[in-house]
Amino acid sequence: MTITKKIALSALSIGAAALFAFPAAVSVSKTVSAKEFINAPWPPAMSHINRVTWPKVFKEITKATNGNIKWKLVPGGSLANPKESFQATTNGLIQGALGISTYVPNLVPSLNTIYSTIVFDQDVTTASAAAMETFYLDCPSCLAEFKKINIAPLSGWTSSQYYLACRAPYGSVDSLKGKRIRATGGYSELWRLAGAVPVAATLPEAVTLLQRGGLDCQNGVHNWLKIFGYGDFAKNVTNFPTGLTGPAIGWMINRDAWKSLTHDEKIVHMKQAAWVTSMQALSDFTADNNKSLKFVMDKKKVKMVEADASGFKSLFAKYDSEQKVRNIEHAKNFGVADPGAIIDAYKRNLTKWAGLAKDIARDRSGVDAFTDLLWTHIYSKVDPEKL
Repeated sequence: MTITKKIALSALSIGAAALFAFPAAVSVSKTVSAKEFINAPWPPAMSHINRVTWPKVFKEITKATNGNIKWKLVPGGSLANPKESFQATTNGLIQGALGISTYVPNLVPSLNTIYSTIVFDQDVTTASAAAMETFYLDCPSCLAEFKKINIAPLSGWTSSQYYLACRAPYGSVDSLKGKRIRATGGYSELWRLAGAVPVAATLPEAVTLLQRGGLDCQNGVHNWLKIFGYGDFAKNVTNFPTGLTGPAIGWMINRDAWKSLTHDEKIVHMKQAAWVTSMQALSDFTADNNKSLKFVMDKKKVKMVEADASGFKSLFAKYDSEQKVRNIEHAKNFGVADPGAIIDAYKRNLTKWAGLAKDIARDRSGVDAFTDLLWTHIYSKVDPEKL
């Protein structure tokens, strides 16, 4: 069966009602035969990944393949929301999407083992590289899980350090008791340890919850205050970093579509995937992140709240001493054979990349140099025929 027929049949299987709801999917069987693919990441169109990163990547791919491959960007969740993105990519309803493991931990529990490990002492550059090296080179079960669900995972990154953004000012750990905080993965356990109530909402869902009082706080990066509109309701940022997580798999590609590419076309995509990781780390989660904080402070009257640093440090130290045991237990419940080895590899890679990336400029000027490092140490070592 050709890839065109496979995807057409997948689209039919979702039913007439779904096809009516997502009219863009009707043309998938036609466009894929011409190697025209749909990438449908769910963040808003104004997000850095959709406004800056993907347009440049797709232009480069079209140029490098002499027009043989074209990607169409459909952002904002109109084709698949955060929880639906895995299934939509698996079935070929779309050919590309952004995937967060904590929304579907049963599907990719090995990846979720990495994602649920909160990193308190590194930045997004070091952590993104370490997470992707662990995922690609030290976690065979990670890749096996994606192959099982018919997805080729092509790029990824961690977040920058999270901060609490709340409807009211909370400067201490004690003040968080009983408060409802959006949290998934390891953060659910962290804030429960503080006496708070974790709420496992997706990023888009958190907007309405903050507006209506269903959440007291959003735990996340400064960019989200702007692109998701959290800054309209959560105007108090506790001035103490709460760690970071990842990786998001930023470019999940339907495996039937991936297999339709030539080897050289796959290499073109892999090289762009390394650049995407670099661009997200240094431009989106560093340069744009800082700009977004300044924007919401100037335009939305968001303010920084002085934090009781010693209290937060004590909480994080207590959690960090326990999180490996908890994450191993959770992963084994989902059938991961040796989650401890995955976590240990991640820790080693964090130390390794703290050295490798120490001289990389933490702004857009460092993107090319960081891309070269990522290609040399990670992406060039991945066999695209085995994804």
